[in-house]
Parts: sequence; C-alpha cells; structure tokens
Amino acid sequence: MDFDDAIAAHIKWKVRLSQFIDGTGAEHLNSTDVCKDNLCDLGKWIHGEGTAFKAAPHYQDLVGKHAHFHVCAAEIVRKVEGGDKAGAKAALGGPFVGASRATVAAIMTLKAEAAKL
Repeated sequence: MDFDDAIAAHIKWKVRLSQFIDGTGAEHLNSTDVCKDNLCDLGKWIHGEGTAFKAAPHYQDLVGKHAHFHVCAAEIVRKVEGGDKAGAKAALGGPFVGASRATVAAIMTLKAEAAKL
C-alpha cells in the first residue's frame, strides 16, 4: 500500500461528504457501509496485508483511529439520511475534523515506522 495514497484518499472524504450533504456529488453513500472500516482501501490494507505491521508500536493506534473516523463519517451520512443537513454540516466541521486529522497523523506515524523496518 502507498501510505501517501491512503492519506490523500482520507483527506478526500471531506469533499465526498460535503458533496453528499449538498446533493452535488454523483456518489451515493449509505451509513451502513460508511461505518465499516474495512471497505475502503486503507481498511482493506489494515485488515489484510497491514497485519504484517501488528508488532509496530502504532499499528493498533491506526486501527482505532481509522475505525473512529468511519464512525464519524457514518454519523454525517446518517444525519443526511434523516433529513438533517444542517446537523450533517455541523458534524462535518466538528468531530469529523478531529477524527480525520488523527487518522492522517496515525497513517504518517505508521509510514515512518514502516520505513525503519
């Protein structure tokens, strides 16, 4: 897996969610799938090939932060599904931002650890 691609993909989630809230994106998201942390490319890697890094000090940190990221993203989608676009926009600028930053930081930390192995 290319760690930089994983970072870029997770940064793009904010755009994807903004477009979903506004109804301007072609992508249809559903909260049931978005909450699953093993469907995106990073999640597939974490739960597949990435298990080779289980012994790395920050692997579990990435696992937890990535899962929390998807919980926050799914909450935004859930709000849109329930007709609460204002709540979805607030959530996008609230807990999601922290979860996104934490996930990107965890990817970067694991990338640095992997380079030393």
